Amino acid sequence: MTTAAAAPSAAQSAEWRSTDNPYQEDVAYRVGDTFNPGVVVEGVRWHSFTVVAPDRGPTDGGVNLSTDLTVEFENRGPKSVKVLVILLLEDADGKPLERIEVRSFKVASGRLKERTESIVLSSTTIDATERVYLFFEVLN
Repeated sequence: MTTAAAAPSAAQSAEWRSTDNPYQEDVAYRVGDTFNPGVVVEGVRWHSFTVVAPDRGPTDGGVNLSTDLTVEFENRGPKSVKVLVILLLEDADGKPLERIEVRSFKVASGRLKERTESIVLSSTTIDATERVYLFFEVLN
């Protein structure tokens, strides 16, 4: 309960940085963690993303697993926009493991939008992921 209460206030006090459209960056990441990019592109804030894999036993190596990807954006601009998000999961050396593209979706002006999509990832990819290359574009 403490974690849930602390997360919203942490997100509200986050430092936001404006970046060019499209935004691109490579960051450390482990599947299951929530990452807060803290970027603003053309008035749209990217609050967070999380890739969540199901719990599994240690003998599940190499199997495909239904996994959820959740992204959260806030549009502070004057009109509705569409956003496109692509994540490239990478190993510790930056070698690409899996490309995940979220279908472009609309974020209304003055609204916070959370989108969850189901994807299939191999347990090998899930275990090897230590970085993610982020791509976020506001479409006109």
